[in-house]
Amino acid sequence: MSESSFIDKIRRQLEDWDYQLDRFEHRVDDLSHELQDKAKQQVSEFRSKRRELEGRLGELEKASERALEDLRDGIELAWDGLKTGFYAARSEFEKDDDK
Repeated sequence: MSESSFIDKIRRQLEDWDYQLDRFEHRVDDLSHELQDKAKQQVSEFRSKRRELEGRLGELEKASERALEDLRDGIELAWDGLKTGFYAARSEFEKDDDK
């Protein structure tokens, strides 16, 4: 995959991520009061991690060929961790709110 294809792929994933996170954030108000604080903290952490990923993507756009592979691997790992953590947290809040 070329550098520009990879960057485009990550940018599309970030757009989808923003949409998913916005949807989750809007549903926080429907949670019980005890879960709202925890959910809001999670949203804040996910937004912070998203900004970090955006920064890494900016580095990738400026990187030399040698550094490209290391940055690409780091971005993919960061994306996978961010996505997995978000879906786990969202699932936990939805499950806990059903009780």
